[in-house]
Amino acid sequence: MASRTDPQTSPPTVTRAATDSADTSARRRRTVWLLAALVMVSLNLRAPISAVSALLTPLVSDLGLSGWGQTLLTVLPTVCLAVFAFAGPALVRRLGEERLVAVCLIVLLAGDLLRMVRAQAALFLGTLLVVAAIGAINGAIPGLIKREFGQRLAPVMTLYTIVLTLGAAGASALAPRLGGDHGTHWLASLAWITVPVAVVACVTWLPGMRRRAASGGRARIPSALWRDGLAWQTTAFFGFMGLSFYFVLGWLPTVCHERGMSLAQGGLVLAVTSLIQVAGSLGVPALIRRMPDQRGVAVIVGVLNAGGLIALMAAPISVGAWIAAALLGLSQGSGFTLGLTLIGLRAKDADTAVGLSGMVQGVGYLIAILGPLGGGALLTSSAGLTAALVLLLVVTAGELAAGVGAGRNRHVLEPAAARTGTAREV
Repeated sequence: MASRTDPQTSPPTVTRAATDSADTSARRRRTVWLLAALVMVSLNLRAPISAVSALLTPLVSDLGLSGWGQTLLTVLPTVCLAVFAFAGPALVRRLGEERLVAVCLIVLLAGDLLRMVRAQAALFLGTLLVVAAIGAINGAIPGLIKREFGQRLAPVMTLYTIVLTLGAAGASALAPRLGGDHGTHWLASLAWITVPVAVVACVTWLPGMRRRAASGGRARIPSALWRDGLAWQTTAFFGFMGLSFYFVLGWLPTVCHERGMSLAQGGLVLAVTSLIQVAGSLGVPALIRRMPDQRGVAVIVGVLNAGGLIALMAAPISVGAWIAAALLGLSQGSGFTLGLTLIGLRAKDADTAVGLSGMVQGVGYLIAILGPLGGGALLTSSAGLTAALVLLLVVTAGELAAGVGAGRNRHVLEPAAARTGTAREV
């Protein structure tokens, strides 16, 4: 008699295959959504700051800001980036990365809208809301990328930093043009640059969130991290890189002008530097794949930065400025991408990445703020360009040394014996 297969006991291979196919399709859709949403979020993380910098002169004139008010407006973003980077891990632990980003996007949009009121109080309060939201998102993103794209960490982090750079450069280029010949329409320019992009980011991010977003688990800055040498090397690299970056951002046109170029030419040199940063960012994943660890990339970043500074300060300015634009752009683009990528690579898991991100970006931005402040003090003193060059070369040497330490294939919070053979994630 021919045997018959009992349909109740036969393995449901077709059902399992259909379920696996559905799960794969759902994961693919989530990945596509998350990448698209990450791009839209990233566009909001520098443009609201750089747009104000580009419109500073007409804004100060229209609102009657004092010298102290102007200084506060330019320093406030970097201070808040540091303060809210420290707060990021606690917020992630309470809300989870996805929900925290959603809340911060709403706060950022509220700040953008508040700055549309033509009043000093509205400008400062709106800016505080905007940069607080940006600082908290900055702290959450490395952990989110580590969790969702652990095996493709470097390429996704590169995408993130490139969009940051393009957002900042685009806002700086568009804001003065939208503001009119004399900046009389600065309020409308600020609105057009910031509000629509924030709305699109909210619309993109909120619908794709999990119905029950995961909490941040153990996300925090553990006390042991403050005693971890590798964590401090990663922090020092990011901070020294940021100090040089913000010096260039704030003072490059002035240095070019003092050495004989017009202010318009100096602004063009800064714009070229910003564009070349994209090329520097793009090169990081390829370098990481081709090298046994990240120490070689850190050396390249430091050498390019030193070469750019020497060309800017010592070479004939008609040639040196453009050599500096190329070298500094490559160095700062690759350095910023490497600094954020190291946060993910040196952390064993997503929770540790959030804590390390809070430490690295919190301390790092506090170090970075010394760039525009210290640079301004030196450039306006009798010591002038020579003292600024020497100081920045010392900072670059510290950046290179810290990068060599942070670039080893190890994890923070691991015993020394366990650090050999740490897996590489690129």
